[in-house]
Amino acid sequence: MLTRAMSSADLQPAPHHEALLFDWDGTVADSQQVNFEVLREALVPVGVVLEQSWFDARTGVSSREMIAMLAAAQGVDVDPAAVAARRDEAYLRRAHQIGEVRAVTDVLRRHHGQRRTALATGGARRTVTSTATALGLLELFDVVLTREDVQRGKPAPDLFLLAAERLGVEARGCLVFEDSDEGLAAAEAAGMDAVDVRPLRRVA
Repeated sequence: MLTRAMSSADLQPAPHHEALLFDWDGTVADSQQVNFEVLREALVPVGVVLEQSWFDARTGVSSREMIAMLAAAQGVDVDPAAVAARRDEAYLRRAHQIGEVRAVTDVLRRHHGQRRTALATGGARRTVTSTATALGLLELFDVVLTREDVQRGKPAPDLFLLAAERLGVEARGCLVFEDSDEGLAAAEAAGMDAVDVRPLRRVA
């Protein structure tokens, strides 16, 4: 079941939700604009152009996959890993500019220790864990999974299924918090309930 969060009440898990699975960028971390800017800057030296609207429509895709998609579409030969590494360095330099999506982190803090929690993100482990540590949030997750932990990123269900396995919870007992079409599709493919936090974020 998909819930579109129009108020904080829509973020609350049901009694059967034993585990809460959170995306990172745009869901827990208020990082979407920083992500866009550092990726755009990393692409400039290789002659690839990134438009805001294109980026905003694909926020559930990992940076490396975005780079490969853009380069192919624009007919430019690039090394996605090298561009992604340059992007990650720029992100870390601006990590102090990233805050929380408070409505979501309130849920995370409220249920920490009462339900199992996982961070399941298409982001890179180094940047995600560094930012989560700086925000004091890393310790609130029982399991942390990033794009490096699976063969297929979102919209494939691999990250969420692996999170459920690591937490020891069946898929139907998981509630996923997401802010992208790819992430919501991954939750559906995994057989999990999901909350789309984007409407609430726009209202806020």
